[in-house]
Amino acid sequence: MDLRWMTAPPDEVAEAMATVRRETRPSWSPTKRQVLLHVNNCLLLWYMFVVFMAIGVQVDAVQDGQLASRDVAVLSVTMPILAVWLIGTVLLYRATKRPPSARARLKEWRRTLTALANGYEPRPSERATFSALITSSSVGVRAYPRFAARGAEFGVLKARGPRATEWQYIAVRLSAPLPHLILDATSNNGVGTDLPAGVDRGQRLSLEGDFDRWFRVYSPAQYGQDALYVLTPDLMAALVDHASAYNVEIVDDTLVFFTAPGVDFFDVEHWERVSSALEEVVPRVTSKARHYLDERVPGQDVPFALAAVKAALDRPGVPWTPPDPVIGNDGRRLTVRNRQTGMGPIVAAIAWYVFRTSLYVVPGLFAFAGFMSIVDGR
Repeated sequence: MDLRWMTAPPDEVAEAMATVRRETRPSWSPTKRQVLLHVNNCLLLWYMFVVFMAIGVQVDAVQDGQLASRDVAVLSVTMPILAVWLIGTVLLYRATKRPPSARARLKEWRRTLTALANGYEPRPSERATFSALITSSSVGVRAYPRFAARGAEFGVLKARGPRATEWQYIAVRLSAPLPHLILDATSNNGVGTDLPAGVDRGQRLSLEGDFDRWFRVYSPAQYGQDALYVLTPDLMAALVDHASAYNVEIVDDTLVFFTAPGVDFFDVEHWERVSSALEEVVPRVTSKARHYLDERVPGQDVPFALAAVKAALDRPGVPWTPPDPVIGNDGRRLTVRNRQTGMGPIVAAIAWYVFRTSLYVVPGLFAFAGFMSIVDGR
């Protein structure tokens, strides 16, 4: 990969970005200042809730709707604090509208220019752009940063729900489908696997040499020989040497590398890791996909080359178009227990949304009720 922009002088980076004029940060990705503003707003509402409700209850329940001198004294102290706090909130809101700091902008510019220099467009996405274990969440996923080119993309992907895992990923479109394969890298496992789904152990395939030390391989029960066709010694060596930090999944015509946690791609090593997988591993898998044919599927039991010869003999002069290759039903999907699907993630997402909303609504309503009690008492 061309990584010159990661270390180029700041003035050159700024000059190049002035020509490119790209804004790559999506509106749904909060900055630290935006997070700070939300925390400030919640605390402000709770402060108003405590002050107004305390005085309001005192006025209504104890003083029979009459505002006493001590209530005025409390208000004379708490209201200036509230006024200063409101002014600070306005200033903080304005700060969130300003561009990021010069240092932060420079880092994002380096990232954008590096992607463009290598033929990738910075394209954040609010939805899944491919199917795999890491994109199967019931509540959907978002990808940012995300760099996309024709047939390939990489970046960071995260489910919309709370406490979701961030995945650094690479996804490549193959020329033809392959049987479902999952390679669980042992280097990123702790006590158990870091896969987002549980895979039936009966589908595990043991391979030659010490490859099992680096990856646990899972393939559909009837497709063990097909997995061996794909995972040739040269591909296994490339995976160990250039992609041992990634879990790998082949699903239909998509090859996915993924590992946690996500990264920001502000460092050269992140780009070098992606480059190594794309240049050393992907071509070998692509070659296997180009030549693989699932002979279990009716119509694919004869190689396409022979089918073309037979068609030419049967119907001279009529062009023959090979059908799109497909994988048999038994080989399309492994048996997995996906923790990201079903009602669980949906319920968790709804609960998180209700909780966030209550941080504003509940103190706001009670603060208003307390304020009205004070107004009535006057």
